[in-house]
Amino acid sequence: MSRTVTFPFNTILYTRDQKMYEAKVVLLFIYSLVLNSNILLQFQESSGVIGALMMLMFPFVMLLSGIYFFDIILIKKRVNFFDIIILYLLVVPVYNSFALYYAFDYPIMKALFNSFGKAFIVSNCLMYFLVRTNKITLKQSFTAALLLCWFSFLLYMYLQLTTNPANYKDSEGLVGYNPSKGGYIYRFSSAYLVLGMVYYFVNFLLKDSITSLLLWLVLIAYQLFFDKGRAELISMLIPLVLFMFIRLKWHQIIKKLFQIIIVVGIMFLIVYWIDPSLLVFVNDMFVVFFKFFLGQDTGEASADSRWLQMAEVYDYYLKHPNIIFFGVGVPKEETMLLEVGKVSLNDIGIVGVLFSQGIIGTVYNLVVYLFPAYVFFKVKHYKYDLMFNVGLLGCVVTFIQMIFSGGAIYAPFGIVYFLMFIEYYRVKEKLYWKNLALKK
Repeated sequence: MSRTVTFPFNTILYTRDQKMYEAKVVLLFIYSLVLNSNILLQFQESSGVIGALMMLMFPFVMLLSGIYFFDIILIKKRVNFFDIIILYLLVVPVYNSFALYYAFDYPIMKALFNSFGKAFIVSNCLMYFLVRTNKITLKQSFTAALLLCWFSFLLYMYLQLTTNPANYKDSEGLVGYNPSKGGYIYRFSSAYLVLGMVYYFVNFLLKDSITSLLLWLVLIAYQLFFDKGRAELISMLIPLVLFMFIRLKWHQIIKKLFQIIIVVGIMFLIVYWIDPSLLVFVNDMFVVFFKFFLGQDTGEASADSRWLQMAEVYDYYLKHPNIIFFGVGVPKEETMLLEVGKVSLNDIGIVGVLFSQGIIGTVYNLVVYLFPAYVFFKVKHYKYDLMFNVGLLGCVVTFIQMIFSGGAIYAPFGIVYFLMFIEYYRVKEKLYWKNLALKK
């Protein structure tokens, strides 16, 4: 039963679309936090408690997934596209383990164990099963995802403000070192933050929601002044700006740009009042970014070191030319340092992807992006639906992130949730035209 929940003065908070709405959202939030995201996974090396929890949950996830796939494949013989994509993505860590063995003679089982966290993406299958059987709705699932967005935002802000990242410098993937950004910095997963930023911006464009614009600005401010991820921010802004120019009429674009300039201007004024040096830092950060892509000397050690890392990769190719076909997998930092040099795959973007996955693995990973492209051309009736556009833009963001930093190839949670939206609307579109034909 649907019901609208309001504050005084008839301000709508949200609408309930099923009974037990709040309970389902809370349960989905907990499920997604533990099993359906890498928010906790990224802390497994720095926290014994979280590491133990992940290890305890892994057999449960594998058992549940085994029962699920056994039922739909061997008994019901009815597999949907989303399940196929998940199974397809599960091959990637296996492929990387064999590539690591081929390149560095690294034990296959040890490599598989190190990448066990990626297997948690199978939990998304159960999420989509509950959606398509109407046990939960897409809205409930997405509301839980937005809660995860703000949970991760608050968690990251708390750690940024209270904890020195140098304390976790030995936790691979969680902390990086960049002198121009103040030394050791956190490298938190941005998957659900990206989801929130895409949603709020699209909601602002399509529904003229100023509240969404302000919430989008809060997340942008975190990305800009705390996370300091240049590539991630640009990866998100490029498709969103293009979407605005493609989707809206010229007078709407002018109005939206005016509103964006006003709120961004206010944000910069507040930052200037707090600490003017922050604006100088952000300006220098992006000047360095563009100089780097123009091939100019940036004067920033971390940016210029990326060219040195690419030189290390090129030198390794000259010594081991066969690696270009299969890649080296995703080795740990100490293995990479010992065998190749001081190379971080995330730092060298698409070059790192090709080095890691090889031509074969890179093509295999890119095939996934053909699915949202295919659905984009198939969906006509729901092409202006808010959540469909969020799913499409999310896939575009992860694709651009792949070019800059590897993105979803190293952390598949970044794209899987958006793909669930795509599959949902593919089926919904098909049913719409089928029902329309039956009515005639």
